[in-house]
Amino acid sequence: MWDTTAEEEDNDDFNITSQFQYNDDDDVEEEESDYNLSSQFQSNEELVSSEDMIPHTSNPWLRKPLWALEDWHHNDDNNNDDRHQKDHNENGIEMTSSPLVHETKEQQEEQINEVHHTPQEIQATSTTLPRHLTLLDLISIGVGGTIGSGIFVLCGLVAKKYAGPSTCLSWTMAGGAAFLSGCCYAELSGRIPHAGSSYVYAFVSMGELPAFLTGSCLVLEFLVSGSAVARSWGDKVVEWLTVELHADKEWVYAYLQPGYGINPMAFLVSCSTTLLLLGGVKESKMITDIFTWIKVALVLFMAIGGLLLLDTNNLQPFMPPELNGWNGIMRGATTSFFGYLGYDGICCVAGEAINPTVNLPKAVMYTLIIVTALYVVAALALTGMQNYTEISVESGFPEAFASRGVMWAAQLTAAGEVITLPIVVLISGVLQPRLQYALARDGLLPHMFCEVTPAGNLRKGTIVAGTIMTFIATFVPFEYLDDFVSAGILVAFSITNSSLVIMRRESPENTPFYLEKLLLLFNGLSFLSAVVSVHGPRNIVGKFLAFCFIVATAAVGFWISWSCPSSAVFGGKSITMGNHKRDNGNQQYFQTPFVPLIPCLGTFINWFLIAQLDFLGIFLLLCYFSLATMFYFHYGAKNSFGNNIGWDYPGDLGLSEDNEEGNNHAPSATCIENKYTIT
Repeated sequence: MWDTTAEEEDNDDFNITSQFQYNDDDDVEEEESDYNLSSQFQSNEELVSSEDMIPHTSNPWLRKPLWALEDWHHNDDNNNDDRHQKDHNENGIEMTSSPLVHETKEQQEEQINEVHHTPQEIQATSTTLPRHLTLLDLISIGVGGTIGSGIFVLCGLVAKKYAGPSTCLSWTMAGGAAFLSGCCYAELSGRIPHAGSSYVYAFVSMGELPAFLTGSCLVLEFLVSGSAVARSWGDKVVEWLTVELHADKEWVYAYLQPGYGINPMAFLVSCSTTLLLLGGVKESKMITDIFTWIKVALVLFMAIGGLLLLDTNNLQPFMPPELNGWNGIMRGATTSFFGYLGYDGICCVAGEAINPTVNLPKAVMYTLIIVTALYVVAALALTGMQNYTEISVESGFPEAFASRGVMWAAQLTAAGEVITLPIVVLISGVLQPRLQYALARDGLLPHMFCEVTPAGNLRKGTIVAGTIMTFIATFVPFEYLDDFVSAGILVAFSITNSSLVIMRRESPENTPFYLEKLLLLFNGLSFLSAVVSVHGPRNIVGKFLAFCFIVATAAVGFWISWSCPSSAVFGGKSITMGNHKRDNGNQQYFQTPFVPLIPCLGTFINWFLIAQLDFLGIFLLLCYFSLATMFYFHYGAKNSFGNNIGWDYPGDLGLSEDNEEGNNHAPSATCIENKYTIT
């Protein structure tokens, strides 16, 4: 649903944990704040040194205020068409036109063109990615990154092992489950249109360390899964050459599968996509759009061709008893859900979206609708073409067309899969540098990852990400990493759902962190419920224990709804001053209905899916989190802007008088003459 109601904000509600202590006799001069959080507070006589602004202790739970996000601004609707236009200096560096910035262009250019190296100054020199992605571009990224092995492999797997002709029901149920988390991504992406996806949502709602761990999960989704797809593509090329084109097997295996775990074709596709991304943003965007819609056309061809060859006898019985009827459909839905992973990539490029408040939620929803429709129709076509007991798990559609004697369609389908699958690798190469950019902007990664060329390209970040992806794809087998990657992605989904609850609900008065504690308990009980349900004993004791955990989980969810009131403003009462967001009364925002019910239900489903995975994958994820935490405390906490500068501005926060005319300016900071202490 779309919420057009203006939200009321009261500055007295700010819960300020950082107390700025200064001499009452000193003069206080009001000064407009620097939007990039490297603000220097000017007094009548002296400039407060950066060392005076450094917090005394590092705080891993430090939250990032909404107004601290680089692109967080909303202009009047009359300026909707050019609200995201930015000015460039002569060196091609973008100057934000946000109403939060009250400096002249000349002052901005002078500040940015200086060479800075300290954590307090890096963010001022970081440039902004240009907004150039249209709604069609965003949908292309979502659809192209989601449709992959799901349509080519999972359809056959679910049909043969779990659901039979009723596979279409499994995909429908999985699509419904994906929509639960999708609604959360849609609202958060529109409200917080900033590069980084789940990382940024966790930073705003939970704090720096949870955000860093969430970003680590996204590395698995973008970088590692992209490497896995590249390696899978290399294997499919070998299969296509030997089976479909009848190439000399001795030559193919000698050069394309030399052994020792080396995959030359994976090296080729990874290097090619990296070079393409380095070639320019426009070129890579054009290739993404073209190949995504070629893939959609291929899936439509497979679905329509299958429906034309449909034999109703293959659909009987619709729910085979040997596959356990509804139980088989549910198991099939669990497996099918993994075919929906990838749509959240739209949110990672939010910082480059045109009109993000409207286009990002639309792109997420349209992507899920398109993908679900294609999966359901394709599943019905596959099971209608060939009896489910004869469907090939590895090459479902080519084998099905061949079984009906339509060899040209079988060859076209096999070739189409080989041609279109690399688009997933390309999109992964697009998303990973954007994630690095978001982390580097906050000081959690080296500054080089947020350097933008005059053409708007993340060249250094792309080179590093492409090199790592190429190495992993070429030399690392993925037999034991699939569950590890899937678990990390689902954890990121659950964190995003919890982030929305924190932003839309708030703890009761005089009980700080009450909501956060309840959400932590809910996530823990969800995982325990899922583990007991999936891996617990099948006797009456095991079923009763699973039932008790599920009831306890539901009780906590309902308690959150009953005890934690809705926030008067998006962001609610935060531990960080300024985390509130005042809305323009004329601005439309996508709003997830039935919060916290939908986010909590989506979270429970995500943990249930994690419990389906092998325990080795879950163990590897825990080890991975341990390494990420060590890196955070060794590097991130020492270099982060929040812990070096502090997100809180001193003084009272007020709104510009322009707000009365509908222009939403972020709070201005008052400038403090003498030193202050953050406690």
